[in-house]
Amino acid sequence: MLEQSQLHAIEARCTQEAAPRCRTACPLDMDVRSFLECLAAGRTRDARKFVERHLPLPAVLTAVCDHPCENACLRRDLGGSLAVSALEKFCMKAAPQQSRPLIRPPKAQNLAVLGAGLAGLTAAFDISHKGFSVTVYHEGPREEAMQRAFPALDAAPLAEELNALEKFHVRFVSAPLSLELLKECEKNFTAVFVDASLCAFAPVREETDPITLLWHGKVCVGGWESTTPTGARFASASGQAGEGRKAGITLQRVMTGVSLVASREGEERKDKLHTPLDGVAPLARVLPSEGGYTEGQAREEASRCIRCACMQCVKECPFLQKYKEFPRVYARKLYNNASVVRGTRTANVIMNGCALCGQCEVICPEHFSMADLCLAARRDAVERDVMPVSAHEFALEDMAQASGPEASFFLEDPAFAAEGRHGAAMFFPGCQLAASRGEQVLAMYRYLRASLPGGVSLYSSCCGIPAHWAGREGLFASHAETLRAVWEKAGRPEILTACSSCMSALALALPEASVVSLWEKLDHLLPSSFPSAAPKVMNVQDPCGARRNEAWRNAVRSLAAKAGITVEEAARTGAESACCGYGGLVWNAQPDVADAMAEKRTGEFSRPVLASCIMCHDRFAERNESWHLFDILPPTAGEGEARAATPPGLSARRAGRIALKDAALEEFLGQKSAPHKESILLRIPEEVRKSMERRYILRQDVLAAIAGIEGSGAKFLNRENGHFLGSWRPRNVTFWVEYTADDDGGFTLVRAWCHRMVVPGAIQPATKVIMEERVHA
Repeated sequence: MLEQSQLHAIEARCTQEAAPRCRTACPLDMDVRSFLECLAAGRTRDARKFVERHLPLPAVLTAVCDHPCENACLRRDLGGSLAVSALEKFCMKAAPQQSRPLIRPPKAQNLAVLGAGLAGLTAAFDISHKGFSVTVYHEGPREEAMQRAFPALDAAPLAEELNALEKFHVRFVSAPLSLELLKECEKNFTAVFVDASLCAFAPVREETDPITLLWHGKVCVGGWESTTPTGARFASASGQAGEGRKAGITLQRVMTGVSLVASREGEERKDKLHTPLDGVAPLARVLPSEGGYTEGQAREEASRCIRCACMQCVKECPFLQKYKEFPRVYARKLYNNASVVRGTRTANVIMNGCALCGQCEVICPEHFSMADLCLAARRDAVERDVMPVSAHEFALEDMAQASGPEASFFLEDPAFAAEGRHGAAMFFPGCQLAASRGEQVLAMYRYLRASLPGGVSLYSSCCGIPAHWAGREGLFASHAETLRAVWEKAGRPEILTACSSCMSALALALPEASVVSLWEKLDHLLPSSFPSAAPKVMNVQDPCGARRNEAWRNAVRSLAAKAGITVEEAARTGAESACCGYGGLVWNAQPDVADAMAEKRTGEFSRPVLASCIMCHDRFAERNESWHLFDILPPTAGEGEARAATPPGLSARRAGRIALKDAALEEFLGQKSAPHKESILLRIPEEVRKSMERRYILRQDVLAAIAGIEGSGAKFLNRENGHFLGSWRPRNVTFWVEYTADDDGGFTLVRAWCHRMVVPGAIQPATKVIMEERVHA
C-alpha cells in the first residue's frame, strides 16, 4: 500500500488544484478566477463575498490596489489582461456588504502595531478578526498617513474601514513612532508589528527573516516600498498589505506559542498550474463607461477570463471524463480505498477503468501517470484479496485458452529441426493476431523462413500481458516461466513480434532476450516499393505499446511509404497516440469506457486508418475504414478473408487460434487433426449473438449449458411461449439460457445471460459433458 508521503509525491505531479497565475501574483491570495466566474454569471453579490473573504480592508484595497494579477493574466497577449481592478471597484459599488464577521470576546494576548500604514492596518485587521486585542499607534490624524501614501484614496472608505476595526477591539492611539515606543511596546504587549513605510527606525527587508518577517524577539516588520525593474521605488498597496498579512500569521503564532515556520510552504508564490492556450482566440478588453462598468459591461469583461486550468489529460481521456475528476483526486480516492480493510466499490471501478495506455503521462506537463497509479492499486487490491474476481475474469480465461494445449503451440523450423539445430529467430505473432488473422500469420511465417538466414521457429501463445494488466503478478510470473522454458528450448532466439503489448510483456518476462518488432525486420527485407490496394492517403494509428518505441513507429511509416501510401498524421499521434480501448483490460472491466475510447479515437481520423496492432484495427473496423499492415504487405496481403470483413467475435477468436494450430501442425509437421464437430445442433440469431458478445458469453458456453441442462433434465418450460429455461455452473460463473427445441433435433437460442459468481441451485456438471468432439471424416 502507498505510504502517505508517496501519495503526496504523486499528487504533487498534478497541478490542476494549483492556483492560476492571477492568484499566485496576488500577495493576498485573492481568488481572482472564482471572482470573475461569479461576475460573468451575473452573481455580483457572490463576487463581493470573494472580495470580502480574501481582502483585508476591502473598501480600501479595492480602491488603491496596484493589481499585479493583471500583469500575470494569460489574456495579456490575447486581447489584453482582464480589468480586475475596475471590476472589483464595480463590485463594491453594485453590491452591499455581504459578510458579517463574528466579533469575538478579546483574548488575553495583545498586539501593538506601530504605524497606521497599509501593512500595519492589514496586520491589525487579520489579528483582531481572530479575537486578539490590537493597539495601533500613529502620528497625527489616523487617516493622514494612508492618504499621503495613496493620494487617490477617498477619505470616506478609509474612515469606514477604520471605524469597523474599532468594533473588533482595535484601539487607535496617537504617539510619536520611535525606538522608545518600540521598546515600551515590547514590554507591554505579547507581540509587536512595525510598519516600515512609516517608522524611520525600521530595518531593511534583508535584516528580517524572509519566511516569517521576524526582526528580533517578538517583533515583525513589513510594508517596505517596492522596486521597479528600472530601480524606481514605489508604494505597492498589494505588496504592503501582503507583508502585513504574512507578518500577521507569524504574530499569531508568537502569541499562541506554536511553531513559526511549520506548514507555511503554501505561502510560497509559484506558478505551477499549466494552462494550454491552443485555440484561445484574442478578445479585446471591454472598456467601461465614464462612471465605471455597468452590470452588462462587467459581465462581458469578466466573461473574457479563460478560466485557467490544465485538464490536458481529462480532455483526451474518456476514462477520466467518466468520473468528472482529475488525477490528483483519483490518487486520493485510490489511497483512501487502500486504507480501508475491504476497499470500496467506487475505487475498484476507478482503478479498473484505466486502459494503462500511458497517454496522460506523455501529455501531462508534469508527467503524471494514471497508468502507474491504477496498476499499483490493482496489485494492492489483488494482494489484499479485495479485487472483484469478475473484473478481469473473462480476459484471464481468454489468456488461459490462448496459452493452453487447445490453442498454443511451438513449432521449430522443420528444416533446422531435421538437422538437430535451432532457428536463429522466433516469430511470436501474439494471441490476438493468431485469433483474428491465422492464415496471414502462416503466410508471414512462410515468408520469414524463406527470407531470414538461420531458421525461424513459430510460437503461438499469449504473452501474459492480461495477467500483468490485471495486477496479478503471481500469475504473470508463472506465465513468464512457461515463456522462458519455450524460449530456452528454442535455443534463446531473437524474438520477432507483431504486437506492441507482446513487446512490453516479453521485455518484463524475458529481459535478457532480444525482442524486435516484426515491422522493423520487414522494413529491411521488403523491396523499396511494392503495389498495394490500400488508399493512397491514410492516417496511422500508433498503438499504446509503441508509445516509446520510435523504431516501431518509423518502420510502420516506412512500410506505408513503400506501399505508395502518404501518411497524413491524425491528432495526438506518435508518442501522444490515444488508446483504442483494448489496453489495460478496460474492454473487459468497463466496456462502456472502452467503446467511448474507440469512438473518440475514430472520430479523430480524417482518412482511412492503417494499424500495426490487430486489436486497434478490429476495434476501429466497424466504425471506420481500417486496414492492418498485413493487408498491404506482399507476403500477407492476398491471404485470409477480405479485409473489409467484420472482425471476429469472442467465440470466433478462440476458434481461430485452434484453427491456426491445426493448420500449422498439418502444413509443417504433417499432423492432421480430426475435424471439429459440435455435440448438438445450435442456432444463434445474430441479435442474440451480439448480446452474448456484450455479456462475454461464448458459443461453447451456451453449447455446454444446453447440453448439460438437457442431459440432467433440470429445465423449466414456459407454457405460454414454449421456451425452455435453465442454468449451468461449470466454474465460478453461472450461465442462464432460454431456448427452443426444434423439430430437427436441434435448438435455437432465444436469450443468454450470466452472473460471474456462484449462484446456489445452478446445475453443476456431475460428469464431463462433451460440448465439442473431434470426429474422423
